[in-house]
Amino acid sequence: MPAPQSISVHKLSDAARGTVAKVLEQHKAKIPLPDYRFGFYPPHWWLGIIVRPPDLDKIPLGEAQKLANDLAKGIGAAGAGIRPGQAGVILGGGNLTIGFAPPEMFFEP
Repeated sequence: MPAPQSISVHKLSDAARGTVAKVLEQHKAKIPLPDYRFGFYPPHWWLGIIVRPPDLDKIPLGEAQKLANDLAKGIGAAGAGIRPGQAGVILGGGNLTIGFAPPEMFFEP
């Protein structure tokens, strides 16, 4: 088992900001995201883009999955100290989350 390592929130945020802008630019023709936020979201603590409320007529789920794959790959490659878990799309509670769940992490109190 690898030794635990700390993840800098600032380093993760900086890496994610650039990746999110790049990935959204690549997908903007197929996925219009007028109102979104990026961050960690419950209930599964996914890292990704959340769209509130989603206009599902304008967001093809296949394209949303491609965007999630690109986010996971880009953030993992950005040297943020985090390995992406399985990329995916979650629809629930009136929100659409596009991103990935990081692998199991433990937080010190």
